[in-house]
Amino acid sequence: MSGPTPAQILTASGVPFSSFRHAPIRTYEDIERELDLPAERLLKTLAFRTPDRFVLVSLPMLLPAGYGKIAKAAGVSRSKLRRAGEDDLAELGMAPGGISPLTGLADRAVVFHESVPGMGQVYCGSGRDDETIEVAAEALVELVRPVIADVAS
Repeated sequence: MSGPTPAQILTASGVPFSSFRHAPIRTYEDIERELDLPAERLLKTLAFRTPDRFVLVSLPMLLPAGYGKIAKAAGVSRSKLRRAGEDDLAELGMAPGGISPLTGLADRAVVFHESVPGMGQVYCGSGRDDETIEVAAEALVELVRPVIADVAS
């Protein structure tokens, strides 16, 4: 991984969290099979690329992402927003299935769905596909300072 890991970012900021290892996950089916976690507490983070920066978007696992709404919240046109590929994720220092809203990368925008601040304890990516972070959503929002918007379709 390049730069600090999500766990290192949380530790350096003093935000309490825990993490645990598990079999590698990439899909919701993997999560259901490998992790015994409540779906309403799971955050999925999607990574996008624009010509000049990354856009990370976190929303409840079961909500579908609205790409037009994501582009608007990130301040880019929809035509310039594309899903990050594996090479892009490697630049972020993250693996598919482990994308986190926490990154030390300066050239990025982070957007959270409007429901995230009130979700209580949440589970999110650690940057790895075999480790998950548990953290208070409110603390995550305060640390990341994302744009808060309705980004579900």
